[in-house]
Amino acid sequence: MEKMLAAVGSLLYGMRFLMLFFYVGLVTIIIGILGKFLLETYRLLATLLFGSLEKIELIIKVLELVDMTMVAQLVWVVALAGVSLFVTTGHFDSKDMKKPDWLDHVNTYNLKLKLAFAIISISGVHALKTYLSGDLSLENMQVLTLVAVIHFTFVLSAIGISFAERLTREKP
Repeated sequence: MEKMLAAVGSLLYGMRFLMLFFYVGLVTIIIGILGKFLLETYRLLATLLFGSLEKIELIIKVLELVDMTMVAQLVWVVALAGVSLFVTTGHFDSKDMKKPDWLDHVNTYNLKLKLAFAIISISGVHALKTYLSGDLSLENMQVLTLVAVIHFTFVLSAIGISFAERLTREKP
């Protein structure tokens, strides 16, 4: 029985490299976001230089670029930390590659918090964009209220994750 459990454990441990396909997929998504970011930046610059753009529209376009940047950063953190936590750390053994300092302190709890706060930031940018782009009609106010409730739920979730982790770390 113990040999069978050891074999299953070895199989599961060896399968961690299958996660690389997920992380390569995330990198592909980052490249797609980069393409969209460059295209939107080009369009915005062309409009700024050769067209006309109201101030509020400019702010909204810039917020969209910030939003894309934050989403790409979120995906990058998940991919890099995921590979480091769950697959291998051997790729940082090379002298040519410096491991980011924050990666030394990342564990699953810290990763959850980083993700939660990144999602809160992205949600906040989206809420601001929704507020700035809308009018004061009843339908838009309902959408804005829903966006604010969802954002507040993300904030409460992050507080809950932090509180739950603190409870599990306290000594009895």
